[in-house]
Amino acid sequence: MSKGGGGDKDYQKQVDHQNRYNNEMHSFQWGAAQDNYAYQQQTIAYAKRNDETLRNYQDQTNFNSWLNRENMRMYEFDKQVEAYNASVASYEKQLDYNDIAADISLADENRAYQDQLIAFGFQNQDLLMKYFQIGEQTSLDTQGLTTKIKQAQSLSGLQIKETKQNKEWAEAQAALDKAGLRDSLAAVKAEGAFKSQELRLGYLDKEGKQLNLGQTGRSAGKAVQALLATHGTNQIALADSISRSESKYKLDSRKIAESLSNMDVMTNIRYNEIANNLKNTRDDATQQQEQLGLKFSQLKETSDFNRIQLQQSLISAGEQHKANQMKIDMDKYQQDINTASRLTTRPVLPPQEVSPLELPETAYQDPSAPLKPPEPAKAINTYQGPTFLQQVGQAVGIAASVYGMAAASDLELKENIVRKGRSKRGFPIYEFNYKHEPNQRYQGVMGQDLLELLPSAVHEADNGYLAVDYNQIDVEFKKV
Repeated sequence: MSKGGGGDKDYQKQVDHQNRYNNEMHSFQWGAAQDNYAYQQQTIAYAKRNDETLRNYQDQTNFNSWLNRENMRMYEFDKQVEAYNASVASYEKQLDYNDIAADISLADENRAYQDQLIAFGFQNQDLLMKYFQIGEQTSLDTQGLTTKIKQAQSLSGLQIKETKQNKEWAEAQAALDKAGLRDSLAAVKAEGAFKSQELRLGYLDKEGKQLNLGQTGRSAGKAVQALLATHGTNQIALADSISRSESKYKLDSRKIAESLSNMDVMTNIRYNEIANNLKNTRDDATQQQEQLGLKFSQLKETSDFNRIQLQQSLISAGEQHKANQMKIDMDKYQQDINTASRLTTRPVLPPQEVSPLELPETAYQDPSAPLKPPEPAKAINTYQGPTFLQQVGQAVGIAASVYGMAAASDLELKENIVRKGRSKRGFPIYEFNYKHEPNQRYQGVMGQDLLELLPSAVHEADNGYLAVDYNQIDVEFKKV
């Protein structure tokens, strides 16, 4: 349709300019599509190589981790076995020690018990020995008392005989003394008579000699009187001597008689003394015999009581011995329990961890080869250039036709957005439609999320919106 005038020329120039622009834009878009295809192929190749390297690294890392865990599992099990074996060895040594200690304790207890039995035996033997010794001593003492009584009786008989003999001897001696006194008195009298005769003869001789002197008168009478006085004096002295001798005889006779009388009295006293001594000896012997009997009876009762006590002590010692043996056994049992409680449990090898699987190879889809768009129609006067949304739709159409290539993922280009979940690597997954394609739903991610989670997978496209490299994430961009 013609607009007419210069305006048409201007408009025609504008149309021609628009045609040139369309042709250039066509060539540019076709070249850009081919460049983008080549770039996507190169990106996929790099991604495959990087993914293979990363997969091999992860496989080796997983295997090394698994191998380390396996080595640690075996190491820990070996250490548990070593600790268990050490505890078993310590347990067996402790049991041996407990056995030895129990044997020593039992030996000491048995020795102490035997010592008690021996001591009890000695005590019993000592009681019996004392009992028999005192019994024998009592018997000997009884025999001694009997012998003492017999000896006292014999001594009493001898003393009686001795007293009787002494009395008879004293009487005989008195008779001899009396006879001696009589003979002595007779001798004194005979001697006195002889001396009297001798004195008389001496006087007569002296008187005759005086008379023969021939003296007369008073002198001669005095001389004769002197001789007569001397003779009388001698006669008086001799008579006095005989009188004295008779007095002495009477005194000595009386003394002998008194001695004999005293001897009779003393003999009777001696007889009584001998009888009393014999009676006292018998009484003492009887009392001592009773004391010996009482002492022996008390000894028997004491010995019986001590033997009963000893028997009870022996029973008590036996019971205590059993109790001590039981205590030793209980102590050993307790020590064995304590030893067993320190015994570690038998180690059990944990099940082997499943070896890591190799990471599956990533499936890549080669980008579709770009299709050459149709030649642009020549502009007519009513020709209008493509709108912005048509340009975006064209770019999205190209990206959507090539899976795995960079796709427009800017939040501003989408609507009706619904979150569906997360991928294994944690990337949020959405369903949406592009604003220029309200009837077609897609599944993918949001570029804004990737800016925080994986910035290397996001870049700004030529149109200024965000695009995502799906080759770097585990979310598939697809139609739904």
